[in-house]
Amino acid sequence: MPGMSLARLVVIEGPDVGREFELPMRGGGVGRGDGNLVQLTDPMVSRQHGTIELRDGALCWIDDSGKDRTRINGAPVTHHRLEAGDEIILGTTKLAFLPIDGVALTRASSHVTMEVNSRQLLALTGGDDRARRHLAALAQLGDRLRAEAAAGREAVARAVCDAALTMLGAHRAFVLSSSRRLAPLAAAVGTNEPTQLQAPGDLIDKVVHNRQIVTAETGGRALIAAPVNGAGDEALGILWVDRRGPAWDQTDTLAIGCLAHLTAPAWMGVDTREQLMKRADALEDRLTDGDFIGRSAASQRVLDFVTRVGPSDAVVLLGGESGSGKEMVSRAIHRASRRAKGPCVAVNCAALTESLIESELFGHEKGAFTGATERKAGRFEMADRGTLFLDEVGELPLGLQTKFLRVLQELRFERVGGQKAIEVDVRVVAATNRDLAEMVRRGTFREDLYYRLAVIQIDVPPLRERLDDVPLLAEHFLARLRGQAARRIHGFSPEALAAMTRYGWPGNVRELRNAVERAIVLGDRELIMPADLPPQVLAAAAPPRTRTSSPTPPLGSSISAPIAAVPAGPAPLPPPAAPAPRSGAVTGAPPVGRAGSSSAVTLPPVSIDAPAAGASAAGPGTPARPAAPAARSLRELEREGILAALTATNGNKAQAAAILEIDRSTLYKKLKDYGIDA
Repeated sequence: MPGMSLARLVVIEGPDVGREFELPMRGGGVGRGDGNLVQLTDPMVSRQHGTIELRDGALCWIDDSGKDRTRINGAPVTHHRLEAGDEIILGTTKLAFLPIDGVALTRASSHVTMEVNSRQLLALTGGDDRARRHLAALAQLGDRLRAEAAAGREAVARAVCDAALTMLGAHRAFVLSSSRRLAPLAAAVGTNEPTQLQAPGDLIDKVVHNRQIVTAETGGRALIAAPVNGAGDEALGILWVDRRGPAWDQTDTLAIGCLAHLTAPAWMGVDTREQLMKRADALEDRLTDGDFIGRSAASQRVLDFVTRVGPSDAVVLLGGESGSGKEMVSRAIHRASRRAKGPCVAVNCAALTESLIESELFGHEKGAFTGATERKAGRFEMADRGTLFLDEVGELPLGLQTKFLRVLQELRFERVGGQKAIEVDVRVVAATNRDLAEMVRRGTFREDLYYRLAVIQIDVPPLRERLDDVPLLAEHFLARLRGQAARRIHGFSPEALAAMTRYGWPGNVRELRNAVERAIVLGDRELIMPADLPPQVLAAAAPPRTRTSSPTPPLGSSISAPIAAVPAGPAPLPPPAAPAPRSGAVTGAPPVGRAGSSSAVTLPPVSIDAPAAGASAAGPGTPARPAAPAARSLRELEREGILAALTATNGNKAQAAAILEIDRSTLYKKLKDYGIDA
């Protein structure tokens, strides 16, 4: 069974002109002899003229005869890596090398019969002035639709009205929208012509419901009305043209029908574009937190940074704690750049397994690996002419960092399993919550990649350093998320805002967003109240509570006086007289009570025997104070935390990830890093 075809040779000159030969992966011989893959009849070709072989992933021409008998692109060769469009000359035969897909530019000559541009073409229509006018109007309409279609339906309608007046020499042209009620979208009206349109109802019914082109005379004017048909059975609108004068003939009616048919796809294209833009904006709002927002001094420094670096194409590295708003800063940089109309594609390197991250970044060809059932574009390709945001770039596998560095420098790459180089125009913004310089010193991050990423660097401040931004961010998240509640929510109560601005927000902006979402879902009033906020926010905002019982004495102390019980009653008992303290005795804390209470609990003094000089802190019969635990690394603590979560959930990784507040893919990666077999 022959191998998969990679390309073909096409004979463009010589006795075998027109013949095509498929070139499989295994290659083969070229010549007049039997058994050659490419067998030619040209007597000037040798029986075994050369071979085509697969070398280093590409088909190559090999001629080991030692003679200059083969020319490729006009130059004698013995070994040549074949590329699309190469012309191979053997004797009097010329062959063109063409890939199995794509376009190849060959040097074969062609017989040109005419060379004109679109404007010169109008002069070739003969002596019929009306035909030239029709063609000129269509050419002008095409130019305007290409330039103005992005401006919306109204721009398309204005271009069509102007084309109708030019094409037919009409006095008035209208484009009417028939979606809800008949209303003009655009009009082109000649001098001294009325701008008000009086349209007979029965005529409109025929155009809209029967979808017919109608010519008629009404009010001393000859008119043509043509439907602008949509994709279904409805008419999107009506193209109306009229004049004072004789009735329109069939040629004029056909011309207006053509204009209406051209209007329909342009109109639907505009609608589709607007819908896609709205969906993209809605999806971005749902998946991201929007631009970086703040009015504090720390936030203003970040916003000034965005203003300075946005117009350039330099690589930017964002540092800072997890959840501090690095993705929001990256989108602000994108919107401040010349790429603002292009895509802004984000990829979380920590959420991808090592085996899939290369395919996710650079794409793959069909059949590149098990499960690759079709070609897939990578994130670099998707971000062409836009911005690529690489979150948690410190999680890139060390083996992939070399290829990533080359792509950053050259902006070209190959898909996984592919051989064709793909060039892109991408600006990279990277982010990490890890110390990349320390990773370079440990050998877990390439030094050259670090310096390539850290062209421009800034640390996004945590939310606890910009608490003045909390009310502004809370209102921002409320505006985005209030649609989740069935009730109307006007804002936050002053008490709720005060509680939120006193909390430290260890989870930064992400924690604030989640708190606002929780309050929206659980609240039942038009204002978000303190009770709707998470417990930890309220705990930080509550005034400090005083003790109503004695503090626990430290280990190794002996209590010389019992704590007096306090009977219930409207008034406190007077405190007993304190005995004179002995040498080395420490008196107890002063009386404490609950703020706002009418009865305070008073504690008698507690004496604690101090150890003699040089003696152990523990007295006779008292257990010794345990030694402080040895310092442990964060990696050990994290590993124990993961093991504890897995034990508590009987090995359920989804539940364990929820307890640890990390993605399941991140949990799988950490299980592999720590060698945990679960």
